[in-house]
Amino acid sequence: MRARLFLTATLCLTLLLPSGLAQDTKGNQTAPAGKAQSTSFTFRAGQSMYIVAFRRVPLPLTTEAEDVSVNRREYFNSDLDAERKVRKRIEDWTFFRVADRPSDADFVFLVNLDENSIEGLAISWDTYREHFKDKFDMDSLRDAAYGRYLVGPLKLSTLSRLSDRLVKQFRDKVTKGGQS
Repeated sequence: MRARLFLTATLCLTLLLPSGLAQDTKGNQTAPAGKAQSTSFTFRAGQSMYIVAFRRVPLPLTTEAEDVSVNRREYFNSDLDAERKVRKRIEDWTFFRVADRPSDADFVFLVNLDENSIEGLAISWDTYREHFKDKFDMDSLRDAAYGRYLVGPLKLSTLSRLSDRLVKQFRDKVTKGGQS
């Protein structure tokens, strides 16, 4: 009798548990809406990543313009130099492949810079498209991230030192299994 009850309970859990999870476009299971996605993604050697680096740039305010309309997208700017430096460190590591197009990547590594700190978020392509490209919602990006990596502030914060430490922290956490 107990064996039959155990078998029935196991079968029910097997059938019901996967239905609570969705899949993103790359086939990775994601948590239901309202729950963090970071627990369902596993970094593996050979995965491909797409790197995007940006800085928030305050717009200069001019008093001569009569109609001043500010678009939120104007507050950030791509930082190709930072992207190149992070890409070089990732390629030197050889754990991940760097994709040239986001559609070819298993995840997006979003790099946020300010004057003396750097932040990296490992996120899905769908999250990137929804919260970065469409709305630029950093809180939602951080909430949905597979992992968050933060370096700084440094006393001497050059772009090379920041990107070196960011990739080192990312590498340490991924190889040790602590992805967040």
